[in-house]
Amino acid sequence: MNRLFTSRNSVLAVWFLLSASLVFTGWSNIGARAGWDPDDQLRLVQLRDFLNGQSWFDNNQYRLNAPFGAPMHWSRLIELPLAAIIYMLRPLVGQPAAEMVAGSIVPLALFGGVICLLARIASKAGSPAAGVFAAIIAATSVPLVMQLQPMRIDHHGWQIFMAVAALASLFHADARKAGIALGVALAVWLHISLEGAPMAAAFFMYLGWRWLVSADEGKRLGFAIAGFALSSLLLFFASQQNGINAALFCDTVSPPHIWAIITAAVIMLPGLAAAPVTRALRVLVIVMAAAGTGFVMVTLAPDCLGDAFANLDPLVREYWYANVKEGLPIWQQDGRTASFLLAGPAIGLICCTLLLRAAKIENKGRLSTITFFVGYGCLLSVFVFRTVSVASAYAVVPAALIAGHLFVRFRNSPVPAVRIGTVAIILAILVPGALLNAALNVFQAKQVPSDVRAEQQSVKCESAASVAKLAQLPPGNMLAPFDMGPMILAQTPHKVVASSHHRNARGMYDHIRIFRSRPDVSHTLLTARGINYLVLCAGEEELAFYAKKDPNGLWGSIKRGDVPGWLEALPDRGEGIKVWRVR
Repeated sequence: MNRLFTSRNSVLAVWFLLSASLVFTGWSNIGARAGWDPDDQLRLVQLRDFLNGQSWFDNNQYRLNAPFGAPMHWSRLIELPLAAIIYMLRPLVGQPAAEMVAGSIVPLALFGGVICLLARIASKAGSPAAGVFAAIIAATSVPLVMQLQPMRIDHHGWQIFMAVAALASLFHADARKAGIALGVALAVWLHISLEGAPMAAAFFMYLGWRWLVSADEGKRLGFAIAGFALSSLLLFFASQQNGINAALFCDTVSPPHIWAIITAAVIMLPGLAAAPVTRALRVLVIVMAAAGTGFVMVTLAPDCLGDAFANLDPLVREYWYANVKEGLPIWQQDGRTASFLLAGPAIGLICCTLLLRAAKIENKGRLSTITFFVGYGCLLSVFVFRTVSVASAYAVVPAALIAGHLFVRFRNSPVPAVRIGTVAIILAILVPGALLNAALNVFQAKQVPSDVRAEQQSVKCESAASVAKLAQLPPGNMLAPFDMGPMILAQTPHKVVASSHHRNARGMYDHIRIFRSRPDVSHTLLTARGINYLVLCAGEEELAFYAKKDPNGLWGSIKRGDVPGWLEALPDRGEGIKVWRVR
């Protein structure tokens, strides 16, 4: 048994079994190359365009908002491994099979990296047994599985990997290598998505605090800042054709962000090199860097000091963004779902508290580091629920440390009752969300929504196989619900007015106006837009919102059976997709 916990093969075995099970259970989705949400589907469309010759610097999606196209805020960086695999395999097995292989290998490889890094952290902070438990807990964590399963090809998995790599760097003894690794990980994370900015700030705040406490910690902070600044500059100029004159966007690294990073580095690096002995001087250096960075952002990009959607049209914000649940705080989520996904981070925070109380002096430093980032991750999840995946990844480490301690107790105790109770606690730590959900089912009357059948039909209606039937229609421009649009682009040659991607401001605005306006006004808008087809799945939540908010609008009228004469009904496609031709 001891050999089990002293071999890296245990962790690799966990990843291998996990990969095999995810491929088996997700085979239908892999075969359909469907992705798991609209972001995956549109990413596949972007990837195909890139492979077919669209410029590295051109991120527009020209089948959205035709004939103008829609700018995308995505980085092409994460498309490189997918493109490389497809490019190599396409001559051998064809495009569909190459996409299936690439869409499976990349997320699972990222998952393997996450598991190995978390296991390594747990092993260093605890024991080899804790490392194996970290691998098991990560492999059974629903928030992680959701973002790292086959065909989950959008940026979420990369964000988790960079977040874990950043945390792992703090447990590396070599300050130079660890600092550079941290800086690079944070730069890549922010290049992929500015959603990582709050956590990136937490890492620099943490290292800054360590430097204030001990001047010897300045080396790690200095290399982290240098690695972050240089990597950010490299990634920015490698992805922006116009360089420092590129357009300003609040949802991605833009020129003001680069100037802010340079300002911070120019102030901090000389300050660190001077190695001020007194704490007051170190505080002064940090305050000057923070003030300089703030001044740059206030001067060059005041609108970006709020959220990335500050400039969103009020109509689009009301009808779309306010209903995107993953971006809302925890108190606006479904209680059962929120409890299920937050169970892991909550258990991790509890484990941190227990570990700190029982820790020896020499172990408190590492445990304090883990506790800070688990607590910070939980706090972010409360205010922006989609960050729960990073919090769940960080929570794996303290949960694994407690599980490792309990396993030793299990092995050493001769009392059956103690052994049984210990196993029960270990299981609760391994799968807290599942146990919580089971408890809720027992103690609460399970309420089945009255429209659950309509929701199930909507899922079938919007499936890849169903939407692919639209390819039988002559190519045209379609108006379809936001979340249905990317699947249409991925499975057919048609164009779509808009999807749930906010830079397509004009398309989203017109899309909403058409659905909510009186039929005669909608006809004018449809004609001006050159839209050929109205396509929808009747159970879509977006449509239910239109019917509630604007009962006399286009969709409200159609739902009542009052279909305007300028819409010609065509036979249903796929699993009940309603299609009308615009006369």
